[in-house]
Amino acid sequence: MPARLVTIPISHFCEKARWALDRAPVDYVEQPHLQFIHMAAAKRAGGGRTVPVFVTADGQVLAESADILRWADTQVEPDRRLYPEGEVGTEAAALEAWLDQGFGPDGRLYMYHQTLPVVHDLTKWATWGIPSWERGFFRMGGPAIEWSLRRYLGVDAATADAAHGRVDEVFDNIAERLSDGRRFLLGDRFTAADLTFAALAAPMIIPIRYGSPLPPPEVMPEPYANEVRRLRAHPAGVFAERMYDEERNPRVAVET
Repeated sequence: MPARLVTIPISHFCEKARWALDRAPVDYVEQPHLQFIHMAAAKRAGGGRTVPVFVTADGQVLAESADILRWADTQVEPDRRLYPEGEVGTEAAALEAWLDQGFGPDGRLYMYHQTLPVVHDLTKWATWGIPSWERGFFRMGGPAIEWSLRRYLGVDAATADAAHGRVDEVFDNIAERLSDGRRFLLGDRFTAADLTFAALAAPMIIPIRYGSPLPPPEVMPEPYANEVRRLRAHPAGVFAERMYDEERNPRVAVET
């Protein structure tokens, strides 16, 4: 069996794992699924209820994006590792954990609040690569999909507004770290911290080189589109887009 990565294709945590695997590069097959259906796929692969789940060619199961990055680091030369030896590697892991814990869920919550009311206008992107029967389920799901996601993730106007404020704080924090002119968050080399910030910033900047097609701002609700344009121009957003331009080379085989 080839290595396989179980995903929700638009998920930014799945994008984080894809990026590390593509960068190595690792030969794998992506198995994308619709939200909620992904839970059964994750469990069948040996994980829990969340994705990504990566199953190596020899059967090892990794069910957290940080663990997948660590494994991918074993596939590259030392000078390309996302977690360099010593203090830089320790700091990269700490920044990654901080971003995973708050920034990632907050950006996801805000994105869903903005897009769920028009989710069926975004079908082409929301269902990219998933099995045909899941696409049919999505088309028939209607308001039940929106209701289920809002309940599962705790999405409403108040939580989205609070999450948006915290996202802004992280963007300002990242911009402050970069204000001395450094090219990367921890100095002169690309690490897990840079990859994690850029991948988890995706809901707020909609990068073109994302590992799964994303809808452009022009088809988004206007308040969301305006926010994407604002954060693309923010110094941290400019940095995230540069990471995509310079460090991201999508390379995915998809099972449908």
